[in-house]
Amino acid sequence: MVSEKNEVEIKEVLNYLSELVIKYENERQESDTKRIIEYMTEIGKAAAMAKLELVVVITLQFFSLVAREACRLQMENVLVSIALAFGEIGKVAAGQKMEATAKIAASRLGEMENTPAFTRTKKETIAIIFALGEIGKSITLQSLGNIANSTVALFGGTGQIVAIQNFEDAALNAELLLQEIGTGAIERDLKETADTSAGSLQDIVGKTTDRQGLERALLQAAYSLETIIYLTQTIVAS
Repeated sequence: MVSEKNEVEIKEVLNYLSELVIKYENERQESDTKRIIEYMTEIGKAAAMAKLELVVVITLQFFSLVAREACRLQMENVLVSIALAFGEIGKVAAGQKMEATAKIAASRLGEMENTPAFTRTKKETIAIIFALGEIGKSITLQSLGNIANSTVALFGGTGQIVAIQNFEDAALNAELLLQEIGTGAIERDLKETADTSAGSLQDIVGKTTDRQGLERALLQAAYSLETIIYLTQTIVAS
């Protein structure tokens, strides 16, 4: 269906699935809810591969509605599935150089992490960080500098939030992904993205992990920052 680029039919299917998934949520049928989320994710990814931008955006909007309902019902595993869905679709969109769509996916993840309405459990937070990292790496790989900068800044803010919440494992994941994105940005001459990655790590080191007493996260952030600085200096010297 997606391969035929029949946008009207695809939107009708998505509308039906979104209504069905919210019905399952309200009935607390978690396995069925997650199954529908998987179907919608595959449609979103296929649409991104076909560069059907409007279909992808509609998919992301539907997921936002489903996420709000899952939050209201405190369905943690469903929120994890939605976070990962945003990441998968955003990664494919970035790979197709659909900048605006990838940015929407990242911003939806930022909304899940930064909006007080969302519960932000440890499990959900780790999923959000992983998903943001997948989008950030894909954006950097495609050398999409402007959107990479905003995504990394959003990612860094999420890293600070999880450190404040004392989610040390989540903070460690954020730091490692910021290092990976930062070094990838240097290799592709995305100076501003590399600087943003370094700045985010610096904020985590100086303002958060030390104050919260998260020793492992503090050491990792410092190491990741040094890695980015060293690679930058090495490339400049050569």
